[in-house]
Amino acid sequence: MKKLLLLTIFLSTTLILPATPAIAKSKSKKTAPAATVNTNDKISAVHLTSITVSVHSPPTSKEYKVTPATTITVNGQPKTLKDLATGMDVTVTTAADPTTAVTIDAKSAKK
Repeated sequence: MKKLLLLTIFLSTTLILPATPAIAKSKSKKTAPAATVNTNDKISAVHLTSITVSVHSPPTSKEYKVTPATTITVNGQPKTLKDLATGMDVTVTTAADPTTAVTIDAKSAKK
């Protein structure tokens, strides 16, 4: 009887414990999505290490730091900070720090 009880305990722990890490992995934390600025916004100034964006709603302006890791595109093409110009429509995605741009997607000003 004791052997049967020990065998039952051994088998149940052998079968249950390996399943525990699989359950823990399925409950992984999800990262928060990055914030994106409204596409009606326009670049109002380009600085050496940042851009200032005129925010459409509510009407205000916001400055974003541009780092070497910031990805910049103009009309879908990879560009650099020097390729940005005032008046361009812009969408800015920020990092956890809402003042640092992760991506800047600009479109040439409409003529």
